[in-house]
Amino acid sequence: MVKHYSVAVIEGDGIGPEIVSAAKNVLAKAGQSEDISFEFLDAPAGAKTFQQTGTALPKDTLQACRDADAVIKGPVGLPSVTPGVVERDVVLGLRQELDLYANVRPTVLYPSLLDQSPLRAEKVKDGVDILFVRENSEGLYSRQGSKDQHRATDVSVYSQKGVDRILAYAFQAAENRKKKVTSVDKANVLKTSLFWRERFEAIGKTHPGIKTESVYVDAMSQYLLRCPSNYDVVVTDNLFGDILTDEASEITGSLGLGPGANLNPETKTGMFEPLHGSAPEIGGKNVANPIGMILSMKLLLEFLGHPEAGKRIDDAVQHVLEKGYRTADIAGKNTIAIGTREMGARIASMAGT
Repeated sequence: MVKHYSVAVIEGDGIGPEIVSAAKNVLAKAGQSEDISFEFLDAPAGAKTFQQTGTALPKDTLQACRDADAVIKGPVGLPSVTPGVVERDVVLGLRQELDLYANVRPTVLYPSLLDQSPLRAEKVKDGVDILFVRENSEGLYSRQGSKDQHRATDVSVYSQKGVDRILAYAFQAAENRKKKVTSVDKANVLKTSLFWRERFEAIGKTHPGIKTESVYVDAMSQYLLRCPSNYDVVVTDNLFGDILTDEASEITGSLGLGPGANLNPETKTGMFEPLHGSAPEIGGKNVANPIGMILSMKLLLEFLGHPEAGKRIDDAVQHVLEKGYRTADIAGKNTIAIGTREMGARIASMAGT
């Protein structure tokens, strides 16, 4: 029996429409091979929508995202729109309106891209496979604060409910991996971080089979470059997670390779997007790397309960990379340069076989 899902699609701005188109095609092909079908529902949001309608996140789009089984979101934002408008209303707005408290960002260095990592071979010879779990609804990104001509404030507030649920998610994820959780904070300076560390230590005691450690964020930014293979599940707050995952993605060869998921397992709500921004300077030029967006479809399928279909996507990406095909950001010696559309088409073809 074929399983049907409705998916709200926010194409976004800049390179968004190109990489979303590639990802939808891959998702459909992988689904067909496992008797899964998708209905894609247009849900406009972002800078272009703001310019056309006066709002970056229309009420109809928000409702479509609430009603759908999953949401695909391309990157949003254009330099012609005041910085912060789209990010607050769309990026943070959707995460908070849908209570998508877990931002999950896998960082994997594929063997075929070892030569593209900026780290020396001895630093990554044991592989890099880190699952970043970032708190997504509280902290400094909770849209609390004020600004006038003489002063600006951003308020970071963490509740026990908010901290405990993201830590619980991280420990649950570690049970199915290498059974290690690293918490990143700044507990020697920030009261919110001290509270975070106290809750981490308390919850860690309820998971005796999981190895735990706490690391200051400034130290972690160095350790990711010195010994990335030491880490399994890394859980941290909103701001630190935003910064560290961008740093970590470069270890894999390019920010364009990084997938992401925004999840609420309790309400079974998920929004899937790449790590990177809209890159309007290359929008429409068929040069953007769609792999981060495509690998986000793997996370979508896993979230919907179809890991076999998700594995098809991961295998397809690896196969195409092993054949030497590359977009401009990961091109190297003895590789075959292709554009966004061809990369997406090749991965889709493999995912459907």
